[in-house]
Amino acid sequence: MSTSPRLPALKRLGPYEIQRQLGAGGMGEVWLGRDTRLEREVALKVLPARLTADRDALALFRNEALALASLNHPNIATIHGLEEVPGGTMVLVLELVQGESLAARLARAPLDVETALQIGVQVSQALEAAHERGVVHRDLKPGNIMIGPRGLVKVLDFGLAKRTHGLVHAGPSSAAAAPQSPTLAAVAPGQSATLSGPTAGTPGYMSPEQVLAGTQDSRTDVFAFGCVLYECLSGRRAFPANDPFVAMAQVLSETPDMSALPERTPPAVRELLAACLTKDAQARPRHMRPLRYILEEALGIRRAAALRDGEAVRTPHNLPAQTTSFVGRDETLAECTRALAATRLLTLTGIGGSGKTRLALRLAETQLDAFPDGVWFVDMAPLTDPERLVEALGAVLGVRDEAGRTLLEGVLAWLKPRRALVLFDNAETHSRHCAALTVQLLHGCAELKLLVTDRGPLGVDGETLFTVPTLGVPAAGVRTAAAANQSEAVRLFRDRARVASSEFELTDANAATVAEICRRLDGIPLALELAAARVRLLGVEQIKARLGDRFKLLTRSSAGAPTRQQTVLAVIQWSWEHLLAPEQDLLRRLAVFTGGWTLERATSVCSDFGDEFEVLDLLTRLAERSLVVLQRAEDGSVRYRFLESVWRFALEQLEAHLEHAALRERHLNAFMALAEHEEKAMAGPGLQQALRELLPEEENILAALAWCVQADDGVQRGLRLATSVARFWSVLGRYALGRRAIEDALARDRGSQPTPARALALTRAGGFALVMGDYDAARPHLEESLAYCRAAGDRKGEARALAGLGVAAMWQSRFEEAHRIGKESLTLYRGLGEQRGVAMALHNLGTIEWALHTPEHGRNHLEAALELLREMGDQGTQALCLTGLASSLVRVGDPAGALARLRECMALLESLELAREAVLLLDVLGEWLFATRRPAEAARMLGAAGSARAVLGSPLMQQERVEIERLRSDIAATIGEDETRRSVSAGAALSKEQALAEAKVLLNSVPLG
Repeated sequence: MSTSPRLPALKRLGPYEIQRQLGAGGMGEVWLGRDTRLEREVALKVLPARLTADRDALALFRNEALALASLNHPNIATIHGLEEVPGGTMVLVLELVQGESLAARLARAPLDVETALQIGVQVSQALEAAHERGVVHRDLKPGNIMIGPRGLVKVLDFGLAKRTHGLVHAGPSSAAAAPQSPTLAAVAPGQSATLSGPTAGTPGYMSPEQVLAGTQDSRTDVFAFGCVLYECLSGRRAFPANDPFVAMAQVLSETPDMSALPERTPPAVRELLAACLTKDAQARPRHMRPLRYILEEALGIRRAAALRDGEAVRTPHNLPAQTTSFVGRDETLAECTRALAATRLLTLTGIGGSGKTRLALRLAETQLDAFPDGVWFVDMAPLTDPERLVEALGAVLGVRDEAGRTLLEGVLAWLKPRRALVLFDNAETHSRHCAALTVQLLHGCAELKLLVTDRGPLGVDGETLFTVPTLGVPAAGVRTAAAANQSEAVRLFRDRARVASSEFELTDANAATVAEICRRLDGIPLALELAAARVRLLGVEQIKARLGDRFKLLTRSSAGAPTRQQTVLAVIQWSWEHLLAPEQDLLRRLAVFTGGWTLERATSVCSDFGDEFEVLDLLTRLAERSLVVLQRAEDGSVRYRFLESVWRFALEQLEAHLEHAALRERHLNAFMALAEHEEKAMAGPGLQQALRELLPEEENILAALAWCVQADDGVQRGLRLATSVARFWSVLGRYALGRRAIEDALARDRGSQPTPARALALTRAGGFALVMGDYDAARPHLEESLAYCRAAGDRKGEARALAGLGVAAMWQSRFEEAHRIGKESLTLYRGLGEQRGVAMALHNLGTIEWALHTPEHGRNHLEAALELLREMGDQGTQALCLTGLASSLVRVGDPAGALARLRECMALLESLELAREAVLLLDVLGEWLFATRRPAEAARMLGAAGSARAVLGSPLMQQERVEIERLRSDIAATIGEDETRRSVSAGAALSKEQALAEAKVLLNSVPLG
């Protein structure tokens, strides 16, 4: 240990009188001293006693002196000298900075936005000066920033600074040096801990490359600057963990919550923070100056700062000033930037109101530095005479007619030597003339780039198209303001609503309604702005309730917008009027679809001659005008849909047209055929493909069912369609929807003569009632169906109705009756050679024996049923049978056999969406876990199963409840009631998906056999 004397023991160091200690950090102690020569107070910084013999620490200390000596800036504390205490200890003599640290200021009270930005500007100036001298601070944090009495900011403590030249190396420098772990230095209470060693810095402010001990340069300070500025604005740390190692993990894996920033934070500052806090150093800004510019712009001092720095005049432009904020679109803007860099003509297309103009202007603003000869905006919408387009461009550029040359020649001559960007907005008003002019400009001006907004492509060689997407909308189920705010559409609605009414706030109470409005409006910016404007007089619930009549709701009276942009209706009407007659015909006919369509179904329903290529050509043209949206699936297949506002417009056109009823009939027939075909496929190996076909068509099926109310012979066709799709709804667990659809069809059939279609519908309705636990409603349906089938000699229908009645008796614990009816159903199915019916009857008998605790617990019947189902490839029913068989095997003392069946069931659940079977697997897994001496995990699975069953809406039958309660009691007797209750509650908190993921891990955690 060193015996070097400390400053308080000296009382004096040369001309400096030692007065008192000011503070202590991990890498130094600071004392107040008085310079007796110049009669001023100074700060004296000395290494802690524990580091006085540390060669590496001494080198870092000397490095700090050299770094400070190379800097001379009003926002950096000045070094006065480097002294040596008798005994060899080095002391830094520093400027004494009056005031308080930023850390103390933040702890005392939050900062307003302007103050935070002013501090940010001064810190950025300090870092900019340091970086220009080759010094990287590497430990920027609020504790190392001082705020003077008049607001002057000083950056302190360059103890960990890295100098890109003249650096004094501390510690091993070769690749072969022994690896070291980071060391946490002791600090005073309330201060941020600092790490030394290869991973050096303050956790929570260290950049990812610092945490990983990687290459560090000016971008390391940029990250820390982002952390500090975020804390100044939000009042909380960007990476707030108290544990330093947790904080470092947060830096690597988490992103600060930008919704915590004050509402008044300028959008450009939000973007600056996101850029600074980018994890990848290569993608992070390298220089502080552009960041300082952004902060100065936000404070309104950029012009004065530019003059002070002697900057040249910025890029000339005539881009119109925007009166509202630009919301979201970060990814879209990045894509457009890349596209513009790779082409000379970029056309932004999209439906009217999609925000093409605003996006183009924003893109143009970001390109000012790339086009030193100007960024020029030409709005084509006001031009009544398309021949005046060249004149409008000339006026913007300042080019006038001259004798001996045309105006176009003058424009080309002016642009030819210049690197400029021209933005033609609203080109759809005179698309043909715009296309002709772009060709001449591109051919005559090699350095020129063109940016165009149009509702369709110009059709010019070399044109790059970018379809402007609507704003991202929140997912269904959003319930909180924080979750809703993640959506661009919600943020736009919120901002515009606040303009309309200063009292509007997005809260947890209205978040779900606002999210629904944004989804219903498809994220179309114009529609969102018009809806948000209504909050002046309407609540958000009232706005949502009026979206069915949106064309009256979404209207504004504004002298600032062209007539065609005054309402959503006008926007779509303008596009409609510019379609050719065949395009209008197809657009109108496509409105018969609800929720989208495929090319094949569009052809079968909308084409009079079944010409698929004609339909494809017309669809392409509608898609180019963004009136139709393409959706490409993972398998490469394409589906089409309308935005809801376009669909409602097209629907109005269809319902007013004579062909409306004929189109509805075609639509009904198409989806009747689809449903009946897929019903057969679902009983065999085609279940997975059938689900893929039916899932995206569910809204169309419901629309076809609704049309049956008006259609000729609609009662019987409605019964057929509802029963055909019943198995689809059953597999997905949509019991209430399936039951309601069938019972509505049955109600319309009441009083008619009984038919086979009605008998089948009664059986299906009874099945849904049974699985929902409504046995009293199920029996009359099944008994009516049985009576008709017996009278009509329909043996298959009779067997089906008997099977349902047997299940009803079983679920009501009338097991002898259930067994008798089940055997009767089995005999009928065997006589008919109906293998699937035989398998289901065997499954039902096995389940009855399981409930009665027979010696085999139904094992034999369940295995026989499973063998038949495998032969037929009926995977959905196999999953049901596998869970029952697994439970039987647990009971007969074969846990290995049960495990194999559960794993097989899990594999099916991973490839198929089987709602009820997933819940049953969780139940039986709980039984198996207890049998294999894992009681706590068994209780957790029981809790998960109970929660998932409640969501599904399918209660246990009485005997199943008895078995579950018996199992729970056995678990409690093993691990205690409190532990059982905790485990059950923890399982109940899991989503079904989370529970199944855990189940898979549990099933694979032991070797089979």
